[in-house]
Amino acid sequence: MTMSGGDSITFAEWGYLGKGKFQRRDFRYANLVQMSSFGADTLFADLGKHDIFTPVRVYQPCTVSELAA
Repeated sequence: MTMSGGDSITFAEWGYLGKGKFQRRDFRYANLVQMSSFGADTLFADLGKHDIFTPVRVYQPCTVSELAA
């Protein structure tokens, strides 16, 4: 669950906020995989789904023209 250099695999989610604004949030792959092992019949089943989807970095909203610059 790491890249060849040892860094965590990180992927980006782009969300449309409306009025031409987009926002990028980065997540770590290891966090998602680790939490997936907590099934419905385990001690940790009550962990909130919001804990799984906590981004490691959140960027400022921007427009397409700002992204292209």
